Amino acid sequence: MLRKIRNKVSFHIHRIFVSLYVTYKLIIGKPWRSIDGVSLPLFSDIGFNTLRWIINGKYEIGEINIIKNTIQKEDIILEIGTGLGFISSYCAKVTHSSQVFTFEANPLNYETAKSVFKKNMVSPIIKNALLSDEEVVVNFPINQKSRLASTIKSKSDKFVTIQKLNLNKIIKDITPTYLIMDIEGAEFDVFSIINFQTIKKIQFELHPSKLDKSKCDFIFNLLLENEFELDKSNSIDPTYYFSKK
Repeated sequence: MLRKIRNKVSFHIHRIFVSLYVTYKLIIGKPWRSIDGVSLPLFSDIGFNTLRWIINGKYEIGEINIIKNTIQKEDIILEIGTGLGFISSYCAKVTHSSQVFTFEANPLNYETAKSVFKKNMVSPIIKNALLSDEEVVVNFPINQKSRLASTIKSKSDKFVTIQKLNLNKIIKDITPTYLIMDIEGAEFDVFSIINFQTIKKIQFELHPSKLDKSKCDFIFNLLLENEFELDKSNSIDPTYYFSKK
């Protein structure tokens, strides 16, 4: 009971610190924090859960560490789930903006990512869309407080109308070599329909709390069946890296 109280107090103190820090940075006109050479915003509307990781320098640390070890200058990147634009900005700095294609369903993240690209003087090709096996317009759930967006309806407080684009047609058109994906549990939907074509490298975050074991097993088995190998040295649960020759 005492530990629970301490944890609760610690959480609220941390929340107050984040709020004060963001306010201070805004007042002095420097509402940005650099991580691995990429400037990220310290805007209050991003939400506490994201801001605390940006402030302590650990935002998407698992993903970026894998990418730093595996990306090559000639790679063509397909990112599903742009988020704030951190990963795509980093990739654009290593390769070239014209080699980075990123798709974000949440319009809030989409607009923030565009400002991040501008701040970092990169211009990945970004679209506000959901990738699927069809091309239609759909209602999509978002969480305005945490910026989480997923086709799995969890804690959603608003629905927006967005376009679905055909994933395999996009892969055929842009011929990516590296697939990067963080889509809050909807990774199963992507793996259920994907034709890997030119893709040789895959880095994705798995969300077992939103997917049952059978779906997680399906993803791993699919990758193995398509001659992708798990790179254990570059995989830290729940973030995995697979590649094939």
